[in-house]
Amino acid sequence: MALKFRQKIKQATGKVRRFALVHFQKNYVDRQMALRQGECNRCGNCCEILFRCPFLIKEDGGSVCSIYEDRPGQCAAFPINEKCLADVDFDCSFTFDVPAAHPQQPILFQIASPASNRRAADS
Repeated sequence: MALKFRQKIKQATGKVRRFALVHFQKNYVDRQMALRQGECNRCGNCCEILFRCPFLIKEDGGSVCSIYEDRPGQCAAFPINEKCLADVDFDCSFTFDVPAAHPQQPILFQIASPASNRRAADS
């Protein structure tokens, strides 16, 4: 039971992280999409992370998104990086071509204000 709860927390954290990346770190997501290799195998597993998407239609061993042309950005971008793949308990057909100098994941929210950063720099 505790493992399942931890897994759900991990999945929820991943959903929030992907939402924030897609909406606030578009350049990072674009760079990651250039590194992403493979094609969607239409398994629908990413549409059932944490809860089943109401727009997912399972048919003939595959899955179809009923709003594919208008789907949210975080759906189209899954997986954004290797962390997305590590957060789920299924095999995804996507991989990432990681360069030798792989950039760190971006900082999503800056805690210190720009004014306090300037004061620290002036000290």
